[in-house]
Amino acid sequence: MSEKTLRMSFFSVGSGRGKAYFCGVKAIRKHQKHQKMGKIISLIHMSLDGYTADVDGKIDWIVMNEEISNYVTELRQGATGTIYGRKTYQIMESYWPNVPKMPDLPQWQKDYADWVNKALKVVVSKTLSGTTWNNSLLITDNVGEEVRKVKQEVKGNLLLPASATLVATLLPLGLIDELCITVNPIILGSGKEYFNEARDRVPLKLTETRNFNQGVVGLRYSVIK
Repeated sequence: MSEKTLRMSFFSVGSGRGKAYFCGVKAIRKHQKHQKMGKIISLIHMSLDGYTADVDGKIDWIVMNEEISNYVTELRQGATGTIYGRKTYQIMESYWPNVPKMPDLPQWQKDYADWVNKALKVVVSKTLSGTTWNNSLLITDNVGEEVRKVKQEVKGNLLLPASATLVATLLPLGLIDELCITVNPIILGSGKEYFNEARDRVPLKLTETRNFNQGVVGLRYSVIK
């Protein structure tokens, strides 16, 4: 697994255009009807000045260790799956299905692979024509409406790692419930700003602060709606 993939990891029902399509999922309603609506929880690794990558796209400065992987494990308790933008989905799709064939990897990677390969995976993209990762749901249009349907119909939460464009789309629609940010002890000065595409004011409530080793701080916010 590339360093970039590893660090990013931690963090239709119907047919026709504008619908969502399943790859290997029997039916979303089998994933549980009439349940309390789950949450979408965004997972973000960033620098102190708000960047998620440097000007060359490198993320080797992000701290990823067993302690932070355990934190992600906590977050996925009660989660039924993940939701991605296209770029993040393609990175994950290229790696995690192959992890069971890699015996020398750390146990936390094996545990995460076991979970994510079985979990529901929602991908939002206007350019993908299909997916190959099992249990994948592709949303191509009417993003707000389709994501809301997914939230209403699945049991449990969805984790949303990285995927800055998707977060910028879903936040003003009230479809993201929490932001979990690990702030790394570095100032990059320039690079990829995570919230660069956000255009709307979104009030937040700090619900948890956690100090990790190597100077990383975890901030957990709920979105005030």
